[in-house]
Amino acid sequence: MKSRVLSFGSLASPLARNQTQAIVDALQTASPRITCQLNFLASPVADHDKSDEPFLAASRAEVEFLERMVIEEQSRLIVLEAADMVLPLPTGLEVLCVPDRGNPFDTFLNRHGRIMDEMENGSIIGVLSTRLRAQLSALWPNLTFEILRGGVDRAMETHLRRTEIDGLVLPSAVTEHLGVQGIAAEIFSPEFVLPGPGQGLLAVVGSSQDLEARELLACLHSDASAVELLTEQAFCSRMISDQDLPVGALARVKGGEVVITGTTGKGNNRISVNGPIAQAEAVGLGLASQILGCADTFADLLEADFPEGLPDDEEDPAVEDDLLKDFDREHGGDPEVDDFDFEDDDLDDPDLEVDLLVEMESDLDDDFAGDDDPDDR
Repeated sequence: MKSRVLSFGSLASPLARNQTQAIVDALQTASPRITCQLNFLASPVADHDKSDEPFLAASRAEVEFLERMVIEEQSRLIVLEAADMVLPLPTGLEVLCVPDRGNPFDTFLNRHGRIMDEMENGSIIGVLSTRLRAQLSALWPNLTFEILRGGVDRAMETHLRRTEIDGLVLPSAVTEHLGVQGIAAEIFSPEFVLPGPGQGLLAVVGSSQDLEARELLACLHSDASAVELLTEQAFCSRMISDQDLPVGALARVKGGEVVITGTTGKGNNRISVNGPIAQAEAVGLGLASQILGCADTFADLLEADFPEGLPDDEEDPAVEDDLLKDFDREHGGDPEVDDFDFEDDDLDDPDLEVDLLVEMESDLDDDFAGDDDPDDR
C-alpha cells in the first residue's frame, strides 16, 4: 500500500525544479494535511548531447529517464511540461492530474523594455521553435529570428549573460515559473501569434495503479485543462512528429464543447474545429486531417526548412520527388478530408455531428494505416 506521502522526482534545472515546486506548493495549499517530498534527480544527459534538441524543460532522453524513475518506484510522481511529453506514455504510467492551465501565449523578453515594433532593424531575437520563427518573421521581416536549441534554461542564459541576441520569446507560463516577468515587454495574443500545442499545461504522471495518488491530486485537477490537453495531443499525434515543425494549435473548452484552432507556417491560414468534449480526441484528429488536406500545408512545412528560400535545384523534378516522398513518409500520405469538413450548421445537429466524428476516425485509420509510431510525441 502506498503511503500518504507524495514524493515528486524532478530534474534540478531551474525550470523543471520551479514547475514541480509550483505543483507541490499548490497541493499543500489546497490540502495542508498532505505531506509532499521533492527529490532532485541528476540528469543522465550531458549538456552537449541535448544542445541541438528542441524542448522546454526536459529533453526526450530526460523525460524517458524520469518515467523510468516512476516505473522503478524511485519516484512516485513526476511533473512534465506538456510540450515535452513523449507519447504514448510507457505501459503502466498515466496522467493522474492536469492542473489549471497557465497562460498559453508567447511573451517577448527584452532587458530594455522595448516591444517588438521598437526593435532596431536587424536585431536578433531568440526563439525556441520553427513555429515562432515562421510566424514572427512574417510579422517583423526587418528582424532576424534565430532558433535556440537546448531548452529554456540555456536560452535564458544566452539572453541574460551573453550578447548574442537582443531579445527572447518564450511561452508566457514559462516566464512565470522562472520569475522573469520583470523583463517581459510584450505578450502576444493567439489572434496575433498562435501558440504551440501544450503551452501552459503541466501533467502530473504516476503509476496507473496508484489510485491514492490520483485521489490526493484531485484537488488540483482541472477537467477543462485535461480535455484541452487530450485534444492538442491528438492533433499532435497526426500532425507533428518528433521533429520541430512550424505548427501552432490551441484548444479551449467552451461550455460543453472543445474548440481547437491550428495553423502552419506564417499563420495566415487558420482552421478551427469544434465538437463535444466527449469527442475531444476525434476533434483534435479532425483538425490535423483538415490541415494536412490543405494545398498550402506542404509549402508551409517546407518553407520552414528553407527560411532564406529554396535551394537552387528546387525545380529539379528528382529533388521535388524526394521532398514529396519524405513528406508522405512523415505524414502517412495525402489524406482526403473533404468528407468531414465541419460547418456551423452541421454542429447544430448532435446526431450528424457524432456521425461525422465516427466517420472521421474511420477515415483517419485508413489514411494513416501503419503511421503510428510509439516514439511520436
